[in-house]
Amino acid sequence: MDETYFLYSEKGKRNITERKPRKRGGKAKYRGISHDQVCVLVARDRQKMTYSGVLGRGRIRITKLDEAIGGHLSDSNVLCTDSWRAFSSYANSKGMTHCRFKSDGKQRVKGVYHIQNVNSYHSRLKKWMDRFNG
Repeated sequence: MDETYFLYSEKGKRNITERKPRKRGGKAKYRGISHDQVCVLVARDRQKMTYSGVLGRGRIRITKLDEAIGGHLSDSNVLCTDSWRAFSSYANSKGMTHCRFKSDGKQRVKGVYHIQNVNSYHSRLKKWMDRFNG
């Protein structure tokens, strides 16, 4: 399981009130993860069964994470994620085995566990979204 972020778009909306319109794509107002970005959660298993859903704007919150994926997981699942704090505290609260991978790219595999399947899905999802230009 991992998250990815997309720039929040109000494409087609005539009256944008909370910010100035971004012309031709543009970029977020703030560096890093902010409310200018939409968080999309992707979870995949070994049989390539995929869950992807929007968690909201900004950083991941444990309550949103539980609402989105809580019904799909059990305590017998092994949760493989990046080293984001929300995933760690979620796994601890549910009593799940948690395998963490740092985002530095040095250690990508721990035995049979990895998150490369999810990262590949992120790449294909972003490539698919690019054709909509926002």
